[in-house]
Amino acid sequence: MDLFITMSIVLPWIAAFVIYLAKNDFLTNVLSFAMLPILGYFAWMVYSSGNLPYLMDTPSWVNYLITVYDFGLLGYFLYQGIKNKSMLVSALAILQLVLLIIVVLMIEHSNTANIYVDKLTAFMYMIVAIVGVPIAIFATKYMEYDEKGKHSFVAILIWFLGVMNFAVSVNNIEWFFALFETTTLASYVLIRFRMDREAVNNAILALWMNQIGGVAILFALLTFIKTSGMYHFTDLLNADPKTLSLAALGFLSLSALVKGAQMPFHKWLLGAMVAPTPVSAILHSATMVKIAPYLLLRISPIIKGTLLAKLLIITTGFVFVAAAVIALTQDNFKKILAYSTISLLGLMMLAAVVGTPIAITASLLLILFHAFAKGFLFIEAGVLEKVFHVKYIKEMRRLIERAPLTLMFIFFGFLNMTFVPFGTFIGKWIMIEEASGFLTHGSYVLLILYVGAGSAFLSVLYMKVLGISVRKSHGIEKVKLLPLPKRFNFVSIWYYAWLLALTVFIAPFIATQIVPIATELSGSVANIHADNLSLVINSSTLYFWQIMGALVILLLIHALPFFVHFKNVDTAMPYNCGEAFPRHIETYNFVCISKYENYLIAFSIALFVMVLVLGGGLL
Repeated sequence: MDLFITMSIVLPWIAAFVIYLAKNDFLTNVLSFAMLPILGYFAWMVYSSGNLPYLMDTPSWVNYLITVYDFGLLGYFLYQGIKNKSMLVSALAILQLVLLIIVVLMIEHSNTANIYVDKLTAFMYMIVAIVGVPIAIFATKYMEYDEKGKHSFVAILIWFLGVMNFAVSVNNIEWFFALFETTTLASYVLIRFRMDREAVNNAILALWMNQIGGVAILFALLTFIKTSGMYHFTDLLNADPKTLSLAALGFLSLSALVKGAQMPFHKWLLGAMVAPTPVSAILHSATMVKIAPYLLLRISPIIKGTLLAKLLIITTGFVFVAAAVIALTQDNFKKILAYSTISLLGLMMLAAVVGTPIAITASLLLILFHAFAKGFLFIEAGVLEKVFHVKYIKEMRRLIERAPLTLMFIFFGFLNMTFVPFGTFIGKWIMIEEASGFLTHGSYVLLILYVGAGSAFLSVLYMKVLGISVRKSHGIEKVKLLPLPKRFNFVSIWYYAWLLALTVFIAPFIATQIVPIATELSGSVANIHADNLSLVINSSTLYFWQIMGALVILLLIHALPFFVHFKNVDTAMPYNCGEAFPRHIETYNFVCISKYENYLIAFSIALFVMVLVLGGGLL
């Protein structure tokens, strides 16, 4: 077991180092492909092991090395703040250095193991391997299109995967801080990769915003050490929740909100759009932002039912709806995907803090299917960008005529984010099913309203994009499948096949793979099981014939625009030599919502302060 855990963490670092030094196309491509079966094998060996949860001892020198690394990392942040004349980056780096010094002086030796691997950790290993590695494979071809620094870029992506595996493996909160800020470093380096002014500015924005999360973790660490002397997750989980500092838990929750790009900290994730598209794919799917729901799942047994949890439900639920509404105003395809990520991260975290076995099952489902769907959709955004030179919705008009295969993949990705029987829909259904049992509590009534409203807005958003893309002009009887690079097709088909297989076998998958994780985290069994290939949740049943019927209908619908042609009818607006053309029906324009965006952000700030002050018990 020690070997599989160690190699899951260390191997991506070694491969990244070799790629960075060698700068050889063949070696870069081979190592990128090799990571898929190797990391997948290690992840599966850990996941299928009967020894979980597992505490792994580490040599004492590793602890000293992590501390030295902490100071070096914060010193680098300070250097970048000074170099880029950013007072915020510099001030936050200095504050973190001061807090870290205090932590090192106050912390006492503990015999608790610093590495803790349970089913949740193994679940994250699987996502990193199966969803994250294909993005690096995609990047090996993407960077050959008028981009510089292919080898360095791919090396950073693969290293990032190792960082994520390390982050979800640590038990020591000081170590978690180091890895939390290492993901900040990775995102900073990737966002500024093109090194133009806009990229550097957006990278600085991401750096100081995520540093706020690092400061919050250090405050939490100091509070835990001072009040209980504990600084390991397992020690906190085994303690009486009433004896733990609510303020410290509030600070940890704050760091999750920041890393999860929840409003008002969402702009750093939007700013990442200036980077090469594989950056967005890896940030949104397998790394970085997934630390947010992971952290809340880790501490959910402690905060479940507290005022902090209820305020987090209200806050993240609001972001779920508000980000979906703002997304309707966007024209940039990647920004639309980014806002939908911010929105769904809110729902994942909401489910995590509810803390019941069924709610945790919903959170895990959302994490997994969102990872696959967003990796898939950002890959297609990269194909549109490099092959078809399309970045904006307005440029997607009649896209079906130019990029039918890519549009089919986008269509399928959107279906996975919206409709039954796909996992994201089932996750939302499970949350409504669970919340219906708590209708006497105000925050849970809001939960149902949040899930319904947010889901509706996201559905409109995705259909808005597709409505523009599937129009065909007069005379187009057939669409032609243009050849795409083999690596692009490999990654696209990989995601497509996984999403299709997981959907067909959604019932046994949830019952045998997801529910055991939720059981381990919550300490009780979710009332969810599979009746052969049908899914039973409490007293509700989703029958296999319903799953397959819905799937077949959706697959037919998503193929329909490619084959249907209305004779003597233009489905695209004709050229009228400047003459006014009456528009009776078209994709809705939601620009009118833009004037309310600042009000939504202001309200999110108020909720954020409320979580910190009231939920964290700082009054």
